[in-house]
Amino acid sequence: MLHFTISIPAALVAAAVALSALTLRLPSRLVALYYQEQGARALARALLAEGRAGEGGLWLEPEPLTRPDAQALAAQALERFQAAIAADPANFQAHRWLGRAALLLDRPGDAVAAFSAAVRLRPDNPLGWWELGLAYDHLAPPMPFSWGDRPEEEGPASAGELSQPALIDRTSSPPRRIPAVGVEAPAVESSAGAPLPVWGYARWPLPDAPGGWPGWWVPDEPVPRTVLFAAVPATVTFRVSLPVTPTALVFWMGMDPALQAPQGDGVVYRVWVEDREIFSHTLRPQEVRAGWWPAQADLTPWAGRTVRLTLALDPGPAGDPNGDWAGWGDAQLVEAARAGGVLADAERRAVAAWRAGGISAQQLVEAGEEARKAKRYEEALEWYGRAARLEPHRGDPWYYAGLAREGMERWEEALAAYERAVAVGSFTGVHCSSPYYRMGVIYQWRLEPRQLDAALAAYESAIETDDFSANWEAADCHYKRGEILFWKGADPDEYIREFQQAIELNPRHDWAHIRLGLAYYARDRDAIAAEAEIRQAIALSPRNKWAYYHLGEIYRQEGRTNEARAMYEKALEIDPNFEAARRQLGDLPDQ
Repeated sequence: MLHFTISIPAALVAAAVALSALTLRLPSRLVALYYQEQGARALARALLAEGRAGEGGLWLEPEPLTRPDAQALAAQALERFQAAIAADPANFQAHRWLGRAALLLDRPGDAVAAFSAAVRLRPDNPLGWWELGLAYDHLAPPMPFSWGDRPEEEGPASAGELSQPALIDRTSSPPRRIPAVGVEAPAVESSAGAPLPVWGYARWPLPDAPGGWPGWWVPDEPVPRTVLFAAVPATVTFRVSLPVTPTALVFWMGMDPALQAPQGDGVVYRVWVEDREIFSHTLRPQEVRAGWWPAQADLTPWAGRTVRLTLALDPGPAGDPNGDWAGWGDAQLVEAARAGGVLADAERRAVAAWRAGGISAQQLVEAGEEARKAKRYEEALEWYGRAARLEPHRGDPWYYAGLAREGMERWEEALAAYERAVAVGSFTGVHCSSPYYRMGVIYQWRLEPRQLDAALAAYESAIETDDFSANWEAADCHYKRGEILFWKGADPDEYIREFQQAIELNPRHDWAHIRLGLAYYARDRDAIAAEAEIRQAIALSPRNKWAYYHLGEIYRQEGRTNEARAMYEKALEIDPNFEAARRQLGDLPDQ
């Protein structure tokens, strides 16, 4: 057996001891920076192992890591950041990095704590607020980006939605009926004598409305809620089809202190499934003054079944309903495992954090546009969804969501997004005619069968609104309206005016020149005017095979066989598989 002896010089040992002692005497801030740097390096290696190098900056959105080696590196980084904070609790960046590592490890609760500490240290720094909002987003992911309130006429509701009762939706203009699902409630009249529905949906705070319609104010309300409200006593029954996974009904209880009677004793909230009461709580005046109160009811025993779900409001212990206007805020069905996170009001807290940090909906839309133009459509939709939550009364996020859905070729969802954009209105970066125009294009070209009447109505709404993003869009809207009128056999003068208007707005619209030339020939047999327009289209777009084909058709009908032949051959030169041109060329007489 071989033995090796390693001799270490005494001077080297002394130097090492001295260096260790010096390290122990270093200021805590330098120690914290050392651990922070080590943690940042480990986190960078984790992202590299996951194949996601380069994340950072304001728009950091760390999805949880999936590879074990990446997770192990992130865990090391988290320990280093904790050591940095232990050495220097006032280290703002270390708290931020700790929050990032926690998100990568799918520990959003720890991330909320870390980012909360960061914003307490630096409330003037928008990065901390942005990341705090992201952590809340991860704590209780919001419901999928909704495409508008489109309750089904029949059929059960799925998890995450409730069929709405027969009442007036005062959030729309004009108010519209909502499908019936069995409402039982007494009649109520306003102070002005106008009848009001006992149950209704609204966004709070509610704007002033005619007819004595009451507003409703609830303390500590940074973001409007969708509220099912009533004058007590009242009940409403929903028929819901529950998934096989455990499900919970979550909601917030609230009353308007201004409407409550001075001596009121509160309201009793009850939830029934079939004939079994599963929830009861008396919301008392002192609770009302504190704002919304979260609650949940477990529906797990009825998993996989279709049941009657009843929400009831009764007077308080004294039995006096005078002045009792109560509401169910943001009532929704969620997976039971998510109920705690939803009731933590994470989505609302995320919005409040972003607002505190000065984050604007426009910034989120711009981030979405960057993702959409790179064809990262799902990511883009997340940005638009956040923008819509941040500024719910702004139509821009819905319009851009429609563009993203078009990129995904999900035409029905794109239509719904444009419809929501129009309904919300209040555009800042989008022109009001643009969503109508996009709706028309989808109705005309993307659906099977085509819906020409709907397309025509959309184009006409865009033209009547007369607020286009650019001249080319306005020109194409007029052109497409003229095209549909031509297809429907309208008066030639009508669609000719549309093609002329398109050319006036955009002289380079090649198809408007082609259609105008064909219209001149069909109406007046004016081959000279028709040839001039189509020649203009060819000059604008020399590779447009249809321009040559249609000019060849005019030459053929005029008996100019050789010129027609040349046009068909040119079209075939551009597209050798152009069967219409090949067929017409074969039918020409020999020279």
